[in-house]
Amino acid sequence: MSDDWAQARLQHRSHQEQAIAAAALTLLSERGAGALSMAGIAEAASVSRPTLYRYYPDIDAVLTGVADLIASHDDRLEEAVSEEADPVARLDLLLGTFIASVDHSGATASLRASLPPPAREVLARHESRIHRLLAHTLAAGVDSGVFRPDLSPVLDAPLILGLALAADPEHPDRARDLAHRLVDPTPQEETS
Repeated sequence: MSDDWAQARLQHRSHQEQAIAAAALTLLSERGAGALSMAGIAEAASVSRPTLYRYYPDIDAVLTGVADLIASHDDRLEEAVSEEADPVARLDLLLGTFIASVDHSGATASLRASLPPPAREVLARHESRIHRLLAHTLAAGVDSGVFRPDLSPVLDAPLILGLALAADPEHPDRARDLAHRLVDPTPQEETS
C-alpha cells in the first residue's frame, strides 16, 4: 500500500469519526444524553450501523469522540491567540471564540454527566488549556498596563470564562463588554 493511499485512508477515517461525533453532539443538544442510541447516532450521521460500529464500538466511545471533537480546535485557537500581540484583541478573540462555542441548550451539562472517564479527561484538558490561554492573556495585559494591575490572572480567568459561559446567545457582546469593564484599568463611574 502506498503512503498516499494510507494517508487518504487516515484522512477519510478522521473525517468519518468527526462527522459521527458532530451528529452525536447535535443529538445531545436536541435530546440529551439519555436519548442517545447507536441506531439514532447512525441515522443522524447518515451512516449504516455496521459503519458506525467500525468507528465507535459503543456509546462511551462515541462520547469520547464528542469530547475529542470539542477539544479539536484548541491548537488553532492557541496559535491564533499567540499571533495576536495586543492583549485586548487576544481577550476579544478568546471570549468571542468561547462564547460562540458555548452550547446554550444544556447539552454540555448533559454530556459531562454522562461521560466515561477517558472523555472527562479530554474535556478537563480542553478546559484547562482555555483557562491557561486566558490567564496568559490577562497576565500580558497586566504586565503591559492595559489591564488593571490588581487582576490575578490565574484566579480571575475562571470568573471571566464564567461570564462567557453565561452569555446570552442573542447578545454575546454584552458578556464581552462586561469582561472589558472588569479588566479596564480606569475606574468606572457609578451609574444610578
